[in-house]
Amino acid sequence: MIIDVSDISTIPMEIEQKILERFQSMPCSIVSKIKECEIEYDKDVNCAIEDYMGPSSAYYFYRELCVLFEKYEMICYHSTKTLDEKIILTSGLQTNEWNAYSAHAIKTLHTLKVSEEEITQAVETIKKKYYWKYPSHGREPQLCFYSDIGLLSEDMHAGYEQFCENIGGELARDALKNEYPQLYEYLRANGRAFLVKFKIPFSNIKDYNQVSIIYQFVSYFAGKYFWNYDYEIHFDGNTDKEILATDILELIQYTVNRYYFYE
Repeated sequence: MIIDVSDISTIPMEIEQKILERFQSMPCSIVSKIKECEIEYDKDVNCAIEDYMGPSSAYYFYRELCVLFEKYEMICYHSTKTLDEKIILTSGLQTNEWNAYSAHAIKTLHTLKVSEEEITQAVETIKKKYYWKYPSHGREPQLCFYSDIGLLSEDMHAGYEQFCENIGGELARDALKNEYPQLYEYLRANGRAFLVKFKIPFSNIKDYNQVSIIYQFVSYFAGKYFWNYDYEIHFDGNTDKEILATDILELIQYTVNRYYFYE
């Protein structure tokens, strides 16, 4: 079974029951305190239950929920820009491990007829950013994702569509956009942007993300249980596992030219 937060009916009954049983077992005094809170926004739900049902206050309960979630897969999305979407369909999505990432960057720049001197400059600049962001901080290569297209933005703030701005993702953007705009332009002006819809076993999500994701589900059911409020489940996270081509469900072309793509 696959859990898709855009379709609440896909949440397994055993997970719902486990969460509701926890609410039902809470002392009446605590329930009263929670219900006294005024709820207008999703963040109000988080604030109301944090001291009683937050990950730090109900550690073992979240461990029990993790066991249940690990039986299932999750629908998630990854924003990207590429010269050839067939690579995603045949090879899936890879983590940003440096050797693979740099090889792909070099191949892309060669395809775009960038000079060898500029390619060397671009790769060395990105490499410095990579080693500052990952090895120097003890971070492992990863693949980032988010829960649903409701996290894309249509207003003045950037949402997860920001990673559709250029080939090479956030790493290339942060390394080149301001310092070497002429090199960055190759990656911004070419390729096509996609929202990659895929499935991932919950167990393949990094541990520290698992708990924060589960908290979203607890908050959803809390909203319903205590206030009859419709809390929207949204989350992001990362994995250190590749997404197999067989787990790619859909490529959705992203054609919106967001204003900040050209700043």
